Amino acid sequence: MNYLFIYPDFLDATKHVKTIPGNYNEGIASISAVLKQGGHSVCLYHLTYLPEKDEFIRKVKEFSPGMIGFTIRTSVFDYAAAMAGWLDDELPEIYVMAGGYHPSLAPEEVIATRGIDAVCIGEGEFACRDFVDYYEKNACPDKAAQSFWVKDADGAVFRNPIRPFLTDLDALPFPDLDLFDYTNLKSNLTQNTAEVIVSRGCLYSCTYCANAQLRKIYPEHRAYARFRSPENAIQLLERVLERDPSITAFSFNDAILNMYADWFYPFIELYKQRIRRKYTCNLRFDHIDEKMARTLAESGCYLITIGVENGNEEFRKKYLRRVMKNEHIVTLSHLLKKVGILVYAYNIIGLPHETLALTLETIKLNARMYADNVVASLFFPYPTTELRKISEEGGFLDPSVSMHDPVQLRMKNYPRRDILYMRYSFMPLLKKYRKLYAMTDEAARDKKIARLDRRVLSKHRPRGLIGAWRKRTHLFVVFLKRIASKKLPALYKKLRGMRIKKQAASKT
Repeated sequence: MNYLFIYPDFLDATKHVKTIPGNYNEGIASISAVLKQGGHSVCLYHLTYLPEKDEFIRKVKEFSPGMIGFTIRTSVFDYAAAMAGWLDDELPEIYVMAGGYHPSLAPEEVIATRGIDAVCIGEGEFACRDFVDYYEKNACPDKAAQSFWVKDADGAVFRNPIRPFLTDLDALPFPDLDLFDYTNLKSNLTQNTAEVIVSRGCLYSCTYCANAQLRKIYPEHRAYARFRSPENAIQLLERVLERDPSITAFSFNDAILNMYADWFYPFIELYKQRIRRKYTCNLRFDHIDEKMARTLAESGCYLITIGVENGNEEFRKKYLRRVMKNEHIVTLSHLLKKVGILVYAYNIIGLPHETLALTLETIKLNARMYADNVVASLFFPYPTTELRKISEEGGFLDPSVSMHDPVQLRMKNYPRRDILYMRYSFMPLLKKYRKLYAMTDEAARDKKIARLDRRVLSKHRPRGLIGAWRKRTHLFVVFLKRIASKKLPALYKKLRGMRIKKQAASKT
């Protein structure tokens, strides 16, 4: 079988920009490795922009696939659905399946899409291999395909039970790095960094995250958070370096790299001995203490991304299911600063039941943390997540709102213009509060902070106008960075490296 992955890898705002490099997808690379192990040929149509119908069909024909698999996230579902329709119009003889986050969370919506013949739910390596094997020999598997919903010629859907998830990740072949243009991926092109994943799943059930819902699709979901063995994970990294010796750093995209301390410490000892590269990773504040912080720094960790999400403790606990004290967050952030690790803090704006004042608390907490970079994302209510249910119960989801609207919720106490104002004012305000928190005169500091609070929250402040202006400025800066990374990659890498070195130097 000649199997073609179609990977829509673009944002709505950049869907017509053809110069943006793509991102690595671990799921595609892993399934490809299993399919190739089973004797099939695999190719990838990596869509970094939205093509016209004629271009899309012409390119698919060039691959001459016997079967097609879409990998779909929620934000590109409507584009993938349009492409599936194009295939149904022009190449109806090709069998088309869909997998990824959105098909796993919303299979009914996806299987009802014209042009989609089957949906893979959950992890797809061996389920996909068995499906392709069976199809090649017996045509449509219908009831014989675990983890697949299959639509027959009459439109009837067979909803097959899900295959148990793989408990031993070492049983997987290493991801198919040859499938991607690895050296020209976004992370490598601008930073000489290789993206890797050595685990599956997460221990936690944050209400906004798809991880908890993906875990629930399995009847038996204990031990869902799994890692490759330390030795196997190191061999994977060594394979990446053999393929591209120019790699200077790794970016671990695992949910929480140090999720299990009894795995992390043996792994990191091997990493120091055999890999000896800088790295970045995702962590949680409740998985860090002084020993962990120093171990991370000594092993080459120079940057962590970590979720703050909202600055109000009670709000985080009630609506996000994240139980952390603000003082603990600030203390650990300063500890990481002390050992020389950069902190990139992630936040979400426009959550259900959030208000302007609550977002201001988020900005002020980030200012106290002295994070080296801050990401302020707008909330998206992903299918089946707890926070989407909370949004529905609050009456905040308007069916007339496009899924590509940056602000998804319509809340009387937090209008759209105010949400956008806080999104694009996040950094300017953070810098102002950071300066105030650095003041040594506490009385004067508190007075100035209160004055700034009143100004931001004032009903007379033209937040719509200010937000629109700051959005334009933000998009212009992003445009310049995009041009620089594409046209002058060497200079872009150098400037980025200088920025990181400057940030690191300021910590010591």
